Amino acid sequence: MVIADLNAACRYYGLHPKMKELMEYVLHHDFSGQEAGRITLDGSSLFINLDEVELKTKDRQRLEFHRRYIDVQVPLLKEETMGWSPVSGLGIPDIAYNPDTDCGFYTQEAKEYFKVRPGQFVLFFPEDAHAPVIGDGRQRKLVGKIRL
Repeated sequence: MVIADLNAACRYYGLHPKMKELMEYVLHHDFSGQEAGRITLDGSSLFINLDEVELKTKDRQRLEFHRRYIDVQVPLLKEETMGWSPVSGLGIPDIAYNPDTDCGFYTQEAKEYFKVRPGQFVLFFPEDAHAPVIGDGRQRKLVGKIRL
């Protein structure tokens, strides 16, 4: 997992060949007037979900994990709390991994919680179980997906 300021995104371009393309798109586009939905950059290899969601309490948000994609989460409206736990310490998922949705879930609480503000981003890798969208009110955010 990585948390960083968007203005330092170039430091992470070497992590994946598509990272620069994704981050440059995020840095050079205004999403304020754009409707929620999928933004396709390179088919299923690289895309962004522009989401509008209701934030949840910690006890209502599950840990999710992915195997085929890196998640790049960017809050747009307000600070958001996210939870993190290493998948290696969680045991068998409570909701089994589904290859069609590239997602599985754990119902236990995250090991660590941290806040992410607009102007920051978080990278979650397959070894990172994460519980995003924690807080109060509505959030507008980007969830970039980079296929491994």
